[in-house]
Amino acid sequence: MELGRESNRTLRQQIYDALRRAILDGKLPAGSTVPSTRALAASLRVSRNTILWAYEALLADGLLVTRKGSGTKVRVPETTHRPFPERQAFDLWAALRAAHYPATAQAFADPDGNPLYIHR
Repeated sequence: MELGRESNRTLRQQIYDALRRAILDGKLPAGSTVPSTRALAASLRVSRNTILWAYEALLADGLLVTRKGSGTKVRVPETTHRPFPERQAFDLWAALRAAHYPATAQAFADPDGNPLYIHR
């Protein structure tokens, strides 16, 4: 795996994309064990947190599965005709609108000076 340190994409996104591509292209076959986060971080000379982020994103996508004591493996799809799902970009504002989160807040203080907020 080659990382472009001068790329406009973050290292964790590059690692995520490379692993995803390897899984979808069959270079990492279903059921195979992926390297531990520590080992991969050491070999790529990046922070372990960077690898953890990529693995967590792949777990969220359903491409990896993990079980305590047996490592992290490439998920075996239920059927061979169903492709892995495409990762959808998370839209924070859409999630807040769907949750009917207040759009504005009015700040004021109680008599003791503690901040209070009214959400509309």
